[in-house]
Amino acid sequence: MMVLRLAALAAIAALGAASASADVYKCTGPQGQVTYSESPCPGQPSVRMDVRKPPDSRDPRPPDAAVVPPDAATKAAPTVAPAPAPQSSYDLSYSERQRIANLEQIERMSTAYREQRQAAALEIANIRRGVLARMSAEDLAKKDQYWADLSRLEAERRRVAASQLANLFAAYP
Repeated sequence: MMVLRLAALAAIAALGAASASADVYKCTGPQGQVTYSESPCPGQPSVRMDVRKPPDSRDPRPPDAAVVPPDAATKAAPTVAPAPAPQSSYDLSYSERQRIANLEQIERMSTAYREQRQAAALEIANIRRGVLARMSAEDLAKKDQYWADLSRLEAERRRVAASQLANLFAAYP
């Protein structure tokens, strides 16, 4: 059954790549098996699928400024445009945004230890500053070990791990 689903997904991907305007039909066989085809299946219920071209980018960026037609600019009274919001000099990757989302969940968890919530806030700030991208593999391994220690039952061990994590991030200005 799983092989059939994978084959169907591969067929959809191939059809979508071959032609963006091609029709795809989902057909259900007499025993419930699902197949995909470029034409309606004879003697079986068929549903036309709405296959869309995937977006060019998974990380769309907002436009920098609104475009004003040239004739509208001459008719309108001159105004001062608001200053653009300051942007971070570091662009977050998809995995960094995912890590931030996970850390934000830890911050909100009522069952998380206080040290874990503090460490999550600290790491979020350092991810946004680009610190993790500059860390050595050895320091990243240390960070992971400190996070493992933050989940220990012993309060003293958690306190020490939180302090070590703060010192590790402080070493990267």
